[in-house]
Amino acid sequence: MQLRTLWLVSAVLGATAGLTACGTSADDGEPFSPPLAVYDHLFRGAPTNGSLPDIGKADAAYPAKSTELVARQSPVKDQHRRGVCTIFTTTALMEALYIKAGMANPDFSEQYLQWAVKDQLMSLPDSEGSNISDNIAAIHEFGIVTSELDPYNGSQWTAANDAQCVPDGSETQALPSKCWTQGDPSDAAKAATKYFLPAGKFINTTDIKAHITTEKTPVGVGIDFFYQAWNHGASTLPIDRAEMTKGIVRYPNGADVIESHKQRAGHGILVVGWDDDMEIQAVDAQGAPLVGADGKPVMQKGFYIFKNSWGTNIFGVTNPNGAGYGYIAERYIEEYGTAYVTDAPTLDGNGSDTGSGSDPGSGSGSGSGSDATCEFLCADYNYTAGLCTQGWQCDAAGYCLGENASCP
Repeated sequence: MQLRTLWLVSAVLGATAGLTACGTSADDGEPFSPPLAVYDHLFRGAPTNGSLPDIGKADAAYPAKSTELVARQSPVKDQHRRGVCTIFTTTALMEALYIKAGMANPDFSEQYLQWAVKDQLMSLPDSEGSNISDNIAAIHEFGIVTSELDPYNGSQWTAANDAQCVPDGSETQALPSKCWTQGDPSDAAKAATKYFLPAGKFINTTDIKAHITTEKTPVGVGIDFFYQAWNHGASTLPIDRAEMTKGIVRYPNGADVIESHKQRAGHGILVVGWDDDMEIQAVDAQGAPLVGADGKPVMQKGFYIFKNSWGTNIFGVTNPNGAGYGYIAERYIEEYGTAYVTDAPTLDGNGSDTGSGSDPGSGSGSGSGSDATCEFLCADYNYTAGLCTQGWQCDAAGYCLGENASCP
């Protein structure tokens, strides 16, 4: 079954049953199949892992467990029947950054952000999906409003909403942007106060701990989706519903990778911490606990803590970090993910964004004030003027960072 077909079935069920199977409903024990993102949309423009300058020192040591950011997050939300997970990842990141900046109870509009990405930034306007980097770019350039002014609607638009909005079940179907944004925001929302973020940047997935440790802010992560690892209802391999309620996501076995790529998808999550000592037994293609040739359990060790967008009544309902949170194998993210970050905004005395702040990756943030345009800024990766290490060198002005194979 194609991924878009799964979404279409979900949309029809949601429309006819009042979203009875969505993440905020009571758990009826049936396979839970929340909508996902199109893989190519989620990874569009993302660099290859390991191709970026490292922000952490090679010999850096990080604590075995980091949970301090968990308490600094906004409430878990639910994307319902729309494949807009990265929109929710982005607003979750934005809300965490505004909390760090001093705003009480920020709640930004996913509905408005979807419109800003499609109609203002013009990113993938004829399709539903997006990615974290484009979402941050839209917020940086145009700003978004609070949810109070433009509330989220979790049902997909169909012909009942607009005659041009007729999903056909294919992943590649092009429809007018209004079908994915559900029309334009109200005039009042368009005229309302906008909230912004500094421009963002990709980091290596192996630098997630370095970023959280030094910046004390979460990391937006896009991942290749493996259905059995997530215990997703669309898996063609056996799944364990109890593991989903705990929010446990293992590193995928070989069969899961092969089967999942037959209906390849992606998902967006917000990484807020980790537990290097956590161990969970691996499972085989049949979902059975994996035992090695020596008769001992095969364990996966080291898990990131993440905030999801599937509500609080099914996924992660018993997770110790809070309902709607999960644990995902660190190796999974490091091999199959992409990581994106930005800085907290600067607020004025009334708690509003002044539009100021550093601009990572834009050429207009930290540095010497040079007019040079460069792909990477030295300050973004903790390089000082002239520093030459790990295959990268900062220029004499302390501004642009470039590759240099002779740097040890």
